[in-house]
Order: sequence, then C-alpha cells, then structure tokens
Amino acid sequence: MMKGKSSVAMFIFIMFMVMSSSFEVTSQKLYKTTWKQSGFVFGGTAAMLGGAVLIEDRRGPLTVEDINSLDRETIFGIDQGSVGNFSSRAGIDSDHFKNVAFVAPLALFFSGQARENTKEILIMYAEVMALNSGVTSICKSSFGRFRPYAYNPDVDLEIKLASTTRRSLFSGHVSHVASLSYFTATVFDDLYPESNYKYVVWAGAIAAPAITGYLRVKAGRHFPTDVIIGYGVGALVGYFIPELHKITQDTNVDIIGAEGGLGLLYSF
Repeated sequence: MMKGKSSVAMFIFIMFMVMSSSFEVTSQKLYKTTWKQSGFVFGGTAAMLGGAVLIEDRRGPLTVEDINSLDRETIFGIDQGSVGNFSSRAGIDSDHFKNVAFVAPLALFFSGQARENTKEILIMYAEVMALNSGVTSICKSSFGRFRPYAYNPDVDLEIKLASTTRRSLFSGHVSHVASLSYFTATVFDDLYPESNYKYVVWAGAIAAPAITGYLRVKAGRHFPTDVIIGYGVGALVGYFIPELHKITQDTNVDIIGAEGGLGLLYSF
C-alpha cells in the first residue's frame, strides 16, 4: 500500500495527464440545466441538512455512560474485525484523497469540449457536492452509529467523547470521493465517448473511493459496511446527476416531486 501522499500524487498525475491531452472539439452542448431541476436538488439538500442539525441537537452530547454501555458482540459480523483498528496516519491519508476529489472535476476544463459546457458542468458539480452532503449528513445523524474506535479499549476516552463519534454510518469520505470521481468519469465519458482514455479515467474513479474506504477502516473511523454503503450512495449521485441534465433524443431523466420526498422520472 502506497503512502498517502504518493497515492494522491499518482491520482492527480493520471487525472491531469488524461484531461490535458488534446481532443477534437465539436462545440456541442451535451447538458441542459434548469431552475426547476437545480431548485429541487438544492432545496432537498437544504431540508436534509436542516433535519440533520435538528436530530443532532435533540440527541445531545455523548457521555461516559454511553461509551461504557457499548457491547462489541452487538456489532454486525463482518464489521467486528475493524474494532481494533486505529491509525492517525491512515486518517490523514484518507483526508488527502478527499481533498483531491474536491478538485478532480476541475481537471475536465483542461479540454476544449468541456469548456463548451462550462456553465452546465459547474452547476452539476455543485449539485453533486450538495446532494451528496445532504444525504450523507441526514443518514449519519439519523442512524447515530458509533464509530469502531468507540469500542476499542486502547483509544483515549477524550477521543471517544467527540461529537463525531456517532457519525459512522455511512462514510462521508468515501461517498464524497465516489460522488466526485464518478461524476468526473461520467462527464468525461459523455464528452469523449470514443476516447480510449476513458478507461483510464474510469479505473481511477473506481479505485479512488475503494482506497479511501480501506484507509477509513484502517483508521478505525468506519466499519466495512459504512464504506460499502458510502461508496454506493456516492457513485449513484455522481453518475445520475449528469444523466439528469444530459441532452438526448432517446431518453430523458427528470426530478419530480414524490410523496415523502423527491423522485427520478426516467422515460424512453
């Protein structure tokens, strides 16, 4: 396993090498953004973030009694092996991946075709960031799952009593990296469907959140199931936001109001 900084450097190199390569520019608009679509995304995000704050306020701070009452035997089978993990180095390395993911979509603008869709890509980028943050926050607050280190007798009590200890399900780092890496790969695939470089981009998009998940488990911050769910949620957000705005003749994806929240309408 490479050290965190080396991994990040390699990820940046691959992404920027691919994006900065010369491609034929067709000056084609591939996406369409509307106030209705963005309004649903940002409005729904605001509602989820507000709900997360309310849940956290009602729950109150952790106590020593809360920590002492934890029973390792109640942990789901495949998650039990991560209880003994705790690595500050792995946590820092996972932060590097999260930070790189934040700027990775901007590498798209090294190509001319992306610049023809600048406004739409930036709006979609903001929607991915917002929607993933909203879903992640409301789930973390609603489930209130303890992180693995809370069960670890070798971890200081002061760390266990931190306000973020009950925010294990699901991994925000992994969902963040997955949403932005899959968004970048999806948009690149749309811009250059015939390019062989898209396989390199997709390989990076798939690997980056997986490595981030490994580091979060090693750091003792998340259980494997937290990582798996975070990966799935982030990947779906990153993939379907571009699909929502894509201009096609054969298919159409739209956001509609649905009972209890929002829904996706996919028509042929």
